[in-house]
Amino acid sequence: MPHVGVFACDPGGSTGLAWGILDPTAEIGACLRGRTNSDSRTITGDIRHQIRSISMEWRRFYNECVTHEGLSPEKVWYVCEDFIYTGGNYQGDSAKISTALIWGIEGYRMGRADQWAAGHGRRQIIVPQVVLQTAGDANAFAKDARLREWGLWIRGKEHERSAWRHLALFLAKYKQQHRTRTRARTR
Repeated sequence: MPHVGVFACDPGGSTGLAWGILDPTAEIGACLRGRTNSDSRTITGDIRHQIRSISMEWRRFYNECVTHEGLSPEKVWYVCEDFIYTGGNYQGDSAKISTALIWGIEGYRMGRADQWAAGHGRRQIIVPQVVLQTAGDANAFAKDARLREWGLWIRGKEHERSAWRHLALFLAKYKQQHRTRTRARTR
C-alpha cells in the first residue's frame, strides 16, 4: 500500500487546515508521528477570502504530492468536516459560513480543474472527491489524549486540532477499508 496524501479542513469563521503524507501500512500512531510534508494553519476572513486561501493551500499540497513526491492523484485526499443541520442550528452568519465554505471550495476546485483541462486539450482530469466527516465522529476517534500522543496537539489552535482529528479519522477508515479489500481478494 503506497503512501497517501491527506488534506483536512475544519471550515468555519476560523478554518483549521492540516495536511501530510502518510504511510498507511504503519500502526496509526506511528503513521501520524512519521508523517512528512505536513503542516497546519488557521485561515480567517470573509467567505470569499477563505475559499481562495484554502483552495490555494489545497492546490499547493496536491501539486507537492503528485509532482514532487510522485503520489498517484488517486492517493491524494481532500477531507472536510461536514456541517449537519438540525432543528435550530442554522442561525446567523456563523452557521452559514461552514456550508458556504464546503461547497465554495469544492466548486473552486472543480472549476480550476475544468479550466486546466480545457487549456491542455483534455476532457477531464482527476479531482479527488471531497470526503465529508462529522465532527462527532472525528472527536470520538481522536480525543485530546490521542492528539498529544500522536504529536498533533497544537496549543491554542483549536481549529487546527479539529482538522488533525479529521485527518486521523480518515486515515483509520482508509486503513480499515484497504484491509477489507485485500482480504476479499485473497479468498
